[in-house]
This record gives sequence, C-alpha cells and structure tokens, in this order.
Amino acid sequence: MTVHVTPPVTSSPAVVVSNLRRAYGKRVVIDRLNLRIERGEFVALLGESGCGKTTLLRALAGLDTIQGGRIAAPRRPAVVFQEHRLLPWDNLWRNVSLGLQVPDARERAAAALAEVGLGDRLDDWPRNLSGGQAQRVALARALVQQPELLLLDEPFAALDALTRIRMHDLVRELVANHRPGVMLVTHDVDEAIALADRILVMRDGAIAFEHRKADGSVDRSALLAELGVKTAHAA
Repeated sequence: MTVHVTPPVTSSPAVVVSNLRRAYGKRVVIDRLNLRIERGEFVALLGESGCGKTTLLRALAGLDTIQGGRIAAPRRPAVVFQEHRLLPWDNLWRNVSLGLQVPDARERAAAALAEVGLGDRLDDWPRNLSGGQAQRVALARALVQQPELLLLDEPFAALDALTRIRMHDLVRELVANHRPGVMLVTHDVDEAIALADRILVMRDGAIAFEHRKADGSVDRSALLAELGVKTAHAA
C-alpha cells in the first residue's frame, strides 16, 4: 500500500509564481496565474490541450520568457520531458553527469544510476536501453543536480501500462529521498491521483481548481467534470 505524506510548509518554497502572464501575439495563454510549491510537495497539473500547462512548465524551467509577473525559485530547476533526450554518443554516466562541474562527477552519476536501478550500466549506451530504462536515466540526470524544483512534462506518456506503474513507484521513492518540489504536467487523471499531494486544474490561463490529498479522497468524477468530461455516473 502506498502512503502519501503531505509535506510540511517551510519558509523556503521550491517556487513561487506571482501574477504570471504570457501571450503569443493577441492570444493570452497565461493570465495573472499564482502558484506556490513547497519543498517535498508533489503537484500535478491537469488541463485541456492548449490551456497553457506546457507554457507554464517552460516558464518555470527558464525555457520561455514571461511578459508580466514574477517567478521566484532558489535554483534553476531540473526537467524531465516525455522524450528522454539522452545523448546517443555518450555513455550513461556521462549523460547523467552532463553539466556537473565537479571532480567526482562519475561517482555522483554512479550513485544516481544506482538509485534508479541501473548501477551496473555506467558504461552502457542509450541505444541499448528500453523506453523505461531510458526514462530512469533521465530521472537520474535530473536528480544528480540536487534540484529544489523538479519539473516533469508527461515523462511516462509513451510507456506501456506496466512500465508506467513501475516508474510511478520509482518516482515516489526518489521524491521521498530527495524532497524537491515537483510539478507534473499530465493528461492522465489517474496518474495525478496516484502521485500528487495536490492536484491543480488549469483553465483560461489560471489555476481554476485545487484539491489537496490532506482534504480527503479525490472524487474522480468531480475532477473529470472540472476538465469538461462527463462520466456515466455524473450523467
């Protein structure tokens, strides 16, 4: 049985977003959005396609400009995308240690790979990995940086159902061990319910709905209704 523990509120959040605005020409994608994620807190972000979820993630990652408001984050966050984005010409430990400017980079990469169950594959190559193994390496590459904020952009969407369940278990364990603030962008309601301490629904450029696990069990039908999906039970 998986136990979800809601982290305590600390004085040093992973990220604080205030009155964020982003537009593409005349189309406003994010409008006066506010968000706070604590260290150790796992937040899932749901919303219809085109509602601005990925734009928000890219802004938090420093990959997209903003046109209003403020993002306050202690350190540059780590990002895991749907595609693993491993460098095919580098072995696994070099992929994991990419960007680490420390003399013990190999040792840190080895420890990170061991955490994701690939400690015996340091000198292997990305071409020899399954999809799930490649995403484990991507997670190791993110966490070796010891980020205070971890951004997950649908990293399990391309995996088969059994591999996805195993990856969920691994992510829970890694987040419990490292305690970054986490924001997961997903279209999978069940994935959000399974992983997150707090579930947000984005609509019209802002956070339109919020549920905390500490408030009780999640009403899946109500959550789907917030996403514009009518279930047979609701009908």
